[in-house]
Amino acid sequence: MKKVTFLSMMLSGALLYSCNNNTPQEKAENAMEKTEEKAQDAASDAEKASDKAAHIDLEKTIYSNMAAANAAVAKIAMPALSNSKAKELCSDLGKSIVDRINAKTNDNIIEAEKDILEDRTDVEKAFLEKKISAQDKDHILKYADDCLEAARGTL
Repeated sequence: MKKVTFLSMMLSGALLYSCNNNTPQEKAENAMEKTEEKAQDAASDAEKASDKAAHIDLEKTIYSNMAAANAAVAKIAMPALSNSKAKELCSDLGKSIVDRINAKTNDNIIEAEKDILEDRTDVEKAFLEKKISAQDKDHILKYADDCLEAARGTL
């Protein structure tokens, strides 16, 4: 009885071994497939890391340009103006220019550009309504042009 049990165990083991036993070529093919999969995963991970690094570098560049443009505009002295209406118009125009510099989306950019145009129109309208002098109008518009030129000069 022990011989029969031993013999059946040996046959079962031989059968299992023969079913799982791959040829050396099959083993090599399986190993190559696993290696290729690992290489593809590594390449994908490297590409993602590269894209992330590029995005971070782009953000740094954008914020650096914004800071430089803001610093350049801050160096432009506000002109001496004759009344509070002229000072208000000049301040509004300056704020619109800064908003344009700091705009981060296309919608914000478009809105800031519209604000700059509206503020310039308000200056012209105030002049026509005799709320500000011709000299104030010229100083305000020159200030705006100088600010825009200073911001563009940083890029």
